[in-house]
Order: sequence, then structure tokens, then C-alpha cells
Amino acid sequence: MENFHSNFEWLDWLMPEGIPIPSSTVISGPGESGKPLIGLLVVASWLRQGGKVVLVPLQYPDRTFTENDLARLYHLQLSDHAGSFFFIKLDLDLNPEAGVVEQSGPDEARANLVNPETWTRALDLADRAFGPSDLGTLVYGSALNLLLFSPTYGNRMLFRLKTMLREDKSRTYLFTVSSTVLKEEIATLEQAADHLMFTQMTRPEKRLRLRVARLRGAPHLDESIVAPFGREALDAIKQMADASRVAQIPTIRKM
Repeated sequence: MENFHSNFEWLDWLMPEGIPIPSSTVISGPGESGKPLIGLLVVASWLRQGGKVVLVPLQYPDRTFTENDLARLYHLQLSDHAGSFFFIKLDLDLNPEAGVVEQSGPDEARANLVNPETWTRALDLADRAFGPSDLGTLVYGSALNLLLFSPTYGNRMLFRLKTMLREDKSRTYLFTVSSTVLKEEIATLEQAADHLMFTQMTRPEKRLRLRVARLRGAPHLDESIVAPFGREALDAIKQMADASRVAQIPTIRKM
């Protein structure tokens, strides 16, 4: 096991010896509290340090939103890291029962991830697209609470995500979840992760605060810090979160 440093001074200040990896991290907080901004920061740093990343941004309709955010916020062009990233797009039009994963390009695939069995196929496909990496593979999934709304697959998905967080050390996992709804289910994921962070949005100044609640295997500061994100970035994340709830949750509730 080694320790990963983000190389962003404000975040590393909270975790002076870095984050032990391979491991699992959950970033939890109310809706619209800026969680994906922290997740994408880690993605950018992971790629810059030679790691591989599987991106599963459930709240984004296509990869261009992630690419634009990485470029705008962290000055990272994904095209400079070809062969080191793979997108898995949530496609609710695919039959979840079939468990199909459709590769739509050399670095992307479509899958209805509501079915937990589909996760295994999708991640295996991403692994085959990568070469070796000393840092290993980071699986970044945002807004994963969306998958828990399915009456057919929700409980099975909760068990699968919990198992991945608690037991799988073949990869490093970083998941963001909203604690606004499904509080018991989200608490289960918070407890399963090796590392746990909380975000909140202060009002009325609208600033994102981050607190490290648990860091297994390394010290951390027991206090929160204001993340250096402007109102424009936070408003953009809010708009996307609102759009994803409107578009996706009613469909998932029928699966």
C-alpha cells in the first residue's frame, strides 16, 4: 500500500501524509454541495501522476461535460492522456435485465448500470482498455445514489456498492453520493468506505466546505476547510444536479 497526494495544497493540508491506496473513498453531502468538484480534482491529479481512471459520472448526459469541467477547473485536457481513461455512460434506454455493455469507442462504453451485474462487465471492459500503471486504476463514480431508486435492483445495487467499497482492493474507488434522500442507504455506503469525507454549502455566502471524517491508515486534521471554488463553478454543478434528478429518477423508479 502507498499514499496518494493530490498535489493541491488546500486538500493535502487536511491529509498531510496522503490517502492510503488502493482503497475506497465516499464523499457524501447534501444535494448541490459541490461533491463532483472534489472528485474531479482527484481525477485530474491521478491522471497527471500516471494513473488510469474509469469515469462513471451519472449526472452528466455525455462525456463532454466532464471534459469541459476538467479543462476549466483543473486545466487538464483529457486528450493529453489518451489510453489512461475510460468513460462508462449511464444509458437508461438499454434493457437493464440484459446486462449489456456496448462499447461505443476506444475509450467509452454505454451500459444500464441500474443492474449491479452490469458493473462487473463494464469495469472489466475498461480494464482491458488499459495498459499497466504503477499507481493503478481509479474508479470515479458520481451521483451513485441515483441507482438506488430502482425498486427491482436498488437493494442489490446497494449490496454490490457496499461490497466494492469494503472488499475490492484491485482498484481504488472514489464515489460521491447525495445524503439528501435515502439516508439509511447512504449511511450504509459511508460506513463501508475506507475513507469518508463530507461536504456542505454555507449560506448565504455559498462556499463549499470539506471535512475528512475518516482516513484509515493515515492521519488527518479534524476540521473543515473552505474549498477554493467560485460561485460560477458551484452554480454549474447545481444546474446539472437538478437536470439529472428531473430526467433520470422517474425513469429509474420504473425499473
